[in-house]
Amino acid sequence: MHKDIQRAIFIAKKLFAELVYDVQALEGMPFTMPEVQTYLQGITVGGHKVADEEKLKQQALGWKRLISLVEEDAFQVSKPVACVLQSIIAKDEALEVGQFRSGRVGISGTDYQPPDPESLDDYFQTMIQSLDQYTDLRDQAYVLHLLFARNQFFFDGNKRTGLLMMNGLLLSKARPPLSIPAKRLHEYNVGMIRYFDTGDPSEMLAFLRQCHDRMHERFGL
Repeated sequence: MHKDIQRAIFIAKKLFAELVYDVQALEGMPFTMPEVQTYLQGITVGGHKVADEEKLKQQALGWKRLISLVEEDAFQVSKPVACVLQSIIAKDEALEVGQFRSGRVGISGTDYQPPDPESLDDYFQTMIQSLDQYTDLRDQAYVLHLLFARNQFFFDGNKRTGLLMMNGLLLSKARPPLSIPAKRLHEYNVGMIRYFDTGDPSEMLAFLRQCHDRMHERFGL
């Protein structure tokens, strides 16, 4: 493995608790950062529902699976990889896991209607092809996250699956991971609603780049 990819994976492992905390905050889960750190050390966190703790476990397992795929040079921007990751992070949540949805869905806060289930395979291929229009690899990764959220390939876990797919592309190309800081969650949610309404990714691309630049600065990259 190239040393730059090893460095990117090292950063992801070093920040593992933070990455898990940020993704569970994205879902409105009730854990604090110290509680996430404690849980990842193998110690049960009191005062939380069993269902919430199980969901937290799946988010951690999703990140672990992603990192192992990159380490094994097995990560690809593909439907099978996306389905594997979704089956982990959305376990016991979605009507169907590990496969594209078979019914229609809506997105709260917007009138935008995601594609019909019959057209999802075509939308997935179009999504992959559309990445080529972005010359910057980072923008390709960010768009991947955005299009997973907008196309709603699954009944649940689309943002989280898109986040992992985005990071799989980043890590496999020797870029550090990106997560949405919990303190910027409101900005993210507001921007995503506008993106759903308009289909214009420019605002969210700029936002994600800001978040990612922060990661670069932290590690002197």
